[in-house]
Amino acid sequence: MRPHEETLVLRDPYRIAGLWVRVALLVVLLWGGLITVLSAAPLERSAADFQTALRAGQVTYVIYKGTGNCLDDLRWSSGPLFWYQAKELWNLTYTRRDLSHDLSAAGPGPVVRRVSRHDDGKGLFLDWPFQVPVPRLSWLVKAAWIATLVIMLGTARPRLGNRWAWFWLFTVGEIGAIAFLFFEPRPIWCGPGPQGPAYVGRMGGGQGCLIAICFNLMASALAAVGILDVVRTIIGGSG
Repeated sequence: MRPHEETLVLRDPYRIAGLWVRVALLVVLLWGGLITVLSAAPLERSAADFQTALRAGQVTYVIYKGTGNCLDDLRWSSGPLFWYQAKELWNLTYTRRDLSHDLSAAGPGPVVRRVSRHDDGKGLFLDWPFQVPVPRLSWLVKAAWIATLVIMLGTARPRLGNRWAWFWLFTVGEIGAIAFLFFEPRPIWCGPGPQGPAYVGRMGGGQGCLIAICFNLMASALAAVGILDVVRTIIGGSG
């Protein structure tokens, strides 16, 4: 066997292992992204429905927002794919004091997270991988995102853009980690072959930052026109 062929044989197991790592990270990030999207587009229910589900032990995660004794937002989950939101909270029929009382009576059950007006996942910089609303397993998404970032920083010459371009897509663009796993160092559907050549005119840092901002604005626009409701109806509407 020639030295060159022997080197290729030795590299194959590492490439196969690397491909499986990419697939595993991608599955975790897609799962976390789906749960985040569904939690942002819940089905409408009443506060009484929330109380009934809480007493029955069916609530696994609670997210609320409010000032003083007022509740501006109350969302809860009965499973990763099924999210609900209390409607008409503005009329003060259900307050933060009522919520605290019900949660205390329920005992150690659902995970409860309070968000502020500026901590709702709609800012310019990414935060969804670190706030995936699922009990006990949210750390998997954080670990997958950080691992993907480390892999990106360790890639000597990504094909589609330099590391600064990918950095902006990771942080501002929201979907940079998922896109990186799909396309670098070669498209994931091409298998464990060698890295493809860098694209002519690949993205620089400035281009990556501009594209990342465009992705961020596009995601906000899609949410505004109700794309989240479509996703919710297809996947979670049966709940």
